[in-house]
Amino acid sequence: MKFRRNIFIAVVFIALSCLATGCMQAKLPADTKLFLVGMGPGDPDLITVRALNVIKGADVIVCFEKSRDKYATVIGSKTTIAAPHGFWHNYGKKISDIKDSKAVEQEKAIATKREAFIKEVRSLVAEGKVVAVLDSGDPMVYGPWAWILEEFEDMNPSVVPGLSCFNAANAAMKKSPTISASTKSVILSANDWKGKKDTIDKLAKVGASMALFTMRAEFDYFIEKLKAGYPLDTPVAIVMHAGYKDKEKVVTGTLGNISGKIKDRPFEYMIYIGDFITYKQKGRQ
Repeated sequence: MKFRRNIFIAVVFIALSCLATGCMQAKLPADTKLFLVGMGPGDPDLITVRALNVIKGADVIVCFEKSRDKYATVIGSKTTIAAPHGFWHNYGKKISDIKDSKAVEQEKAIATKREAFIKEVRSLVAEGKVVAVLDSGDPMVYGPWAWILEEFEDMNPSVVPGLSCFNAANAAMKKSPTISASTKSVILSANDWKGKKDTIDKLAKVGASMALFTMRAEFDYFIEKLKAGYPLDTPVAIVMHAGYKDKEKVVTGTLGNISGKIKDRPFEYMIYIGDFITYKQKGRQ
């Protein structure tokens, strides 16, 4: 037993030494010049080792101004391209397919900037530069930058997965949406975008646990839609600022009373609904 304990201690020591000396750093694929990097939610320390390695190996960083400030120590003095919001809106659509006149003018302005961005990225890659596009959370879960995977498909871009705010919110609640008395499934959804068939009220009738990616103005809309399928006594949790250890907050209630418990509508939050929120495994029948 003593010998095994000494071996365990030695392995732990070697692992910690590797972390300290950077031997966990991996070389980037030589044939990959474009990366879409998930940076995680909340505090900067939720970034992954792989994301750090990609940023370290990149020549140019594309990110929103907020991300550039948030990860300033990671990005360092690397060349950065500040990306405007809204690049993903109407991507792939023809101007003639947009009916609203105001939206047409907005799309024309965005399309001009988007085309300039596409041209710049292609030019950088042609020069042999490695470009890393930073996205919050996990870029494959409602990530606004997923469109570049199609646009630059010929470059065979690589995706670095990140921790989603869904994962951070689960941790904040200290509850698993897949463990409850009545269901083992969880539905991830967002606002009812025009043309989509899986509306919130229809999904609510399935009866599974649900996690909703939201923005400030959508709170009351979601609550009313959820009432179409869930009883008013169904447990609800609002997780605000998931992943930020200093301001993360969880408010619980029921579908019938949660609106009264949220006086100021937050901007960064998720809505959870399902009996998993109050479920206790110990003593279950």
